[in-house]
Amino acid sequence: MDKILIGKRLRRQREKFSLTREKFSEKIYISPQFLAEIENGKKGMSAETLYKICSVFPISADYLLFGKEASNVNAPVLDILSSLTEPQKNILEELLITFQDIVSKY
Repeated sequence: MDKILIGKRLRRQREKFSLTREKFSEKIYISPQFLAEIENGKKGMSAETLYKICSVFPISADYLLFGKEASNVNAPVLDILSSLTEPQKNILEELLITFQDIVSKY
């Protein structure tokens, strides 16, 4: 389990909802400091905390833990993605996030 990647995914989701750590943590009954430690990969979260996050917010546990979500992506695209190494997938994820940010402004 890669706590750093899980933390990055959680932070991206929190920021996607335009919530501060304080507001996000308040909704799932944890401290902002503990949320910061999870987001920075310094601590893991319990199954209970994961459950709270996924129950309160439209966030998939599969996405947080594995970086995967159920999708309707075409098979050829999935084949390409499955052939990438983990570092390559991380780079691609960052590129897609940047791309999404750019195109959302138009």
